[in-house]
Amino acid sequence: MKGKANLTGALALLLVLAAAGALFLAGLGDIPLTDRDEGEYAAAVAAMRATGDWVVPTLNGHLYLEKPILVYWAMAGSQALVGAGEIGARLPSALAAFAMVLAVGLMVWRTGKRASLGALAAAALAFCPLFVLVGRACLTDALLSLWTTLALMAVFMALEGEGRAGRGWWLIAWAALGLGFLTKGPVSLAVVLPSAGLYALIQGRLFHALRSARWLWGILIFLVINLPWYGLVWWKLGDQFIDAFFISQNLRRFSETLLGHGGGLVYYLPVLLFGAFPFAAVALPELGRALFQNPRAQRDTDPLSRLHLLAAVSFLVVLVVFTLAATKQINYILPALPFLAMLAACQMSRLYEGRAHGRLAWPVFWVALWVSGGILVVALAAVPAALPFFWDKILASIRFDSSEYALPMRAPMMVWWPLLAALAAGAGMYLASWAARRERGPMVPWSLGVGAALLCGVLFLGLFPQAAGVIQQPAKELAQEVRRRAGEQAQVLTYGLWKPSLIYYTGRNLPRLKVEQGAELTKELSAANPVYVFSRMHLEDKLTQTTGFRVLANREGYLLGGNQAALSQWKGEAPPPVTAKPPVQAVPPVPAAPPVQPAPKAREGDQPDAKVPNEKNPPEKANPAPKAKETL
Repeated sequence: MKGKANLTGALALLLVLAAAGALFLAGLGDIPLTDRDEGEYAAAVAAMRATGDWVVPTLNGHLYLEKPILVYWAMAGSQALVGAGEIGARLPSALAAFAMVLAVGLMVWRTGKRASLGALAAAALAFCPLFVLVGRACLTDALLSLWTTLALMAVFMALEGEGRAGRGWWLIAWAALGLGFLTKGPVSLAVVLPSAGLYALIQGRLFHALRSARWLWGILIFLVINLPWYGLVWWKLGDQFIDAFFISQNLRRFSETLLGHGGGLVYYLPVLLFGAFPFAAVALPELGRALFQNPRAQRDTDPLSRLHLLAAVSFLVVLVVFTLAATKQINYILPALPFLAMLAACQMSRLYEGRAHGRLAWPVFWVALWVSGGILVVALAAVPAALPFFWDKILASIRFDSSEYALPMRAPMMVWWPLLAALAAGAGMYLASWAARRERGPMVPWSLGVGAALLCGVLFLGLFPQAAGVIQQPAKELAQEVRRRAGEQAQVLTYGLWKPSLIYYTGRNLPRLKVEQGAELTKELSAANPVYVFSRMHLEDKLTQTTGFRVLANREGYLLGGNQAALSQWKGEAPPPVTAKPPVQAVPPVPAAPPVQPAPKAREGDQPDAKVPNEKNPPEKANPAPKAKETL
């Protein structure tokens, strides 16, 4: 009987993995690169290919030291295999997300001795909307979460094992920690070390962990992974690298609100309730049970109870670390989701077996589920009517010089996809509630899981591509048309619109002019060579009054203009342009120790150090920095 149950559970796990693979990979290249992070990373990788410098990232002709190098190398390797497009840029994140689903499912199966439990854990991770969103984007968070998850799993296995097996797991933990540091820097340490230390302390094995952690070999592995890149960049840039990366992008991001990405102490609670719907509600009672109803005697005999504790501790540490950080974004909390999925799997197993009727756990679960789910369903169902009603207010909130998107003058029609998403979420909740009332326990977790899978499918294969077709696809098409028509002698710039993906799609650096720089724009338009200007339709009246400006094309909210030479070239009246070089060929060699020191991203209205120009908020006409030392 047990063998048959494990076979059924293994088949369920395979089904979850197949659905997860389809969800992460299907249509991965159908949506243009979004702004600003996806566009920036893709443009930085294109600049690496153009310059041949694979050590120091640059963006728009300036140093780009926001993140360590691993994500760029991963994207470059992926694009070398499948092409330099959206699929190649996003594939590393998608594979990392799938690897996490597989690792969580196998870990829970191995520890709990039940394949069905592993299938539930894999489903609880794979069908979290926030997890799918980040897993389908070329960001650092999926790769970081993979390494932090593997590191903590390896620590758990090292403390479970004895002798040679335990020593091997410690080395795996060190390697994963090193890869995390090469992906996103010190944040990997802030996630892994407190979680591992607190778990070992609660288990009464802290001194054992400190004695057996293989520090000499571990630090050597960590240095072998990180020292070549960190050391080489420091050798080339000196203290500028320390200031730009460690001080500006890590310490300041933790202590100061950058780019307006702030939030209070409860910022991540709604992010988790809606971003991990419905599994955040499922995991809530299990979090309390793992911490307060998980006695030492039980943990001594049951490895699943120990994993239960590790999941609770790691989830809370990640939540606290990112809550205390001043700069917050929804994707930062991603390292918590694998451990939330482990907790949710235990609770869903109890629901499956009809053992989840605790005095407090039962009402906490259902109240959290229906409150979060009810708000989500109402919000999705209201989109078709609310979007036209609030569109003018949305347009009024756009800041021309800092918003990456140029929205159309009229609200787009989005009807069926939001309604289908609301139906999927509501149906999953209703079926789970119906099954619970009729004491059909096995139907409860699978109703939630199937509902969540359908919700993610509708959102990311239907609603998001439709929205991207309105707010991003027009800009991509205009940029590709400019790339095709404009020659080497043409100048391309942006006015009142900062959109890094245009750097990638046009294949060249883009000087940036702000709205108040009308005189500078007039000067640029007076050039004899073609000058193209990317802007937004909301600035058309202002631009048409600018001397020398001609409207070339517009699509949705985006406006493309230029001078008379650009208009003639656009209409095909000018001689054939000089063939453009390959993508981002205009990017200069990597600058080193330039007088222009990169600073964190800054939007208009924010108050970073105004004297420090930045590649994303550069001065009006920033000059490229001088050449770096020769590559080693």
